[in-house]
Amino acid sequence: MRYKVSSVLIAAVLVGFAISGCSKSHGSGNGSVKPLLAAFNAASDMPDVTFLRVEEVWSSMPFASGTAYRSVDPDTYTVNFDSLLPGDATTSCQGDVNKNGVKDTNECTRVATESVNVVNGHEYLAALTGKYGALAVRVYDDTPHVFDNITTDGNGVDTNLQVQIFNWSSTLGPVDVYLEPPGANLSVTQVKATLQPGDEYNGLVDSGDYVLTITPVGNPSSPVYTSDNVTLSQQTRVGFGIFDGTSDTTSAVRVTRFRDQGGDLLDRRQPTLLRAANVAPSVGTVDIYAQEDYTHALFSALALNQETQYVTLDPTWLAMLELDVTPTGNVGVLLKRDELSFTKGQRTTYFLAQTSTGAFNSLTGVDATRRLAPYAQLRTVNSFGSSLDFYIIPHGNNVFTSTINESLSTASVGVSQQFAPGSFDIIIAKSGTDTFVYGPQQVTLAGGGIYTIVAVPTDQASRANVLMLDDFAK
Repeated sequence: MRYKVSSVLIAAVLVGFAISGCSKSHGSGNGSVKPLLAAFNAASDMPDVTFLRVEEVWSSMPFASGTAYRSVDPDTYTVNFDSLLPGDATTSCQGDVNKNGVKDTNECTRVATESVNVVNGHEYLAALTGKYGALAVRVYDDTPHVFDNITTDGNGVDTNLQVQIFNWSSTLGPVDVYLEPPGANLSVTQVKATLQPGDEYNGLVDSGDYVLTITPVGNPSSPVYTSDNVTLSQQTRVGFGIFDGTSDTTSAVRVTRFRDQGGDLLDRRQPTLLRAANVAPSVGTVDIYAQEDYTHALFSALALNQETQYVTLDPTWLAMLELDVTPTGNVGVLLKRDELSFTKGQRTTYFLAQTSTGAFNSLTGVDATRRLAPYAQLRTVNSFGSSLDFYIIPHGNNVFTSTINESLSTASVGVSQQFAPGSFDIIIAKSGTDTFVYGPQQVTLAGGGIYTIVAVPTDQASRANVLMLDDFAK
């Protein structure tokens, strides 16, 4: 079996590659300087991807991240993107290990490949774009600006910097991009670039504080994204990748910085979202009120094993939000009161839970909602009353020879784990023992699915029950 290949030829000749309306060459690039090469993972529904120049492993790239730019010899290279997918019997991607050109089970899956001709005085970025099953490599060819550091030529040193902006969104379509000082009133005359999907802007700006704004073409008064202030320092190179919003942000647009800066550039208007889940076995339906406002429930008539839609939190509530839980329609009985704080831009679930003694407690967990097409993601929650070992094993496997997926202390929320699509058994034991309190319960996990299971007490101290949320409930 040969490696799966998905690629596109971006230009017949990479030298002189240009995108209409965007600046591609700047300054006095030195044609004797070795070329620079880097890679980026811009495929939003993919797990981590490993970049290889031919079969030389460079690094593993989570979504919205890339490699460093490296100096390479001028030549024509095959660049490869490998990913650990279901069925691959390995723990890391090392390329074609035995160099036989055949995809072996102990090797990762090759998801895309491209041939790149690199020449002196240029820099190249190979970006993995598209979606799982329709991935492509897009190559960007630029002439890097050479900054002036000479103090005796009468010009002084350069105080500007090089900025690159890439439209890697799959849903925005063409957009106008503005990079202006804070407080600037935008007009179409200030547009840095109109970027079609896949386009790049490459230009020079003065150092200083800026706001990056993304709008529909010709409509600066209706931004879809307005960044927090960002400081750009002289003689640096900063890249901005524009993506669809994922679980990493509650904004409809995500922007990530790379090269001489890193991390997400947050949307100043991004909301903070909260939902609630009733996992208290004997509480009945409940209303949940915010900030002692009993005239309107934040969440109403929430029944057992139900979860609400997300609501947007008032920004003034993030430092301290009081939640009061009452029986539905009876504000005179307070079942639980919590004081919580939140981080701007996160999605959080508030679990109303119950101990084995019947007392109410609560748990909160930050939600991961970026769907990975090749994998299911499952999160475990322990509301049972003692520490538990969770086994999520292929259906029919022997639990005594299986590995624990996660051990959780009581009243704790685990992290999402990836599973190949298929049929699994859920089995739960008291931690460190063969005392099983639940299962086996057969479930089906689908690629791209997001699942949560909550272990809860029953009227039998030796037995737990499991409540199933997220895609289990759909």
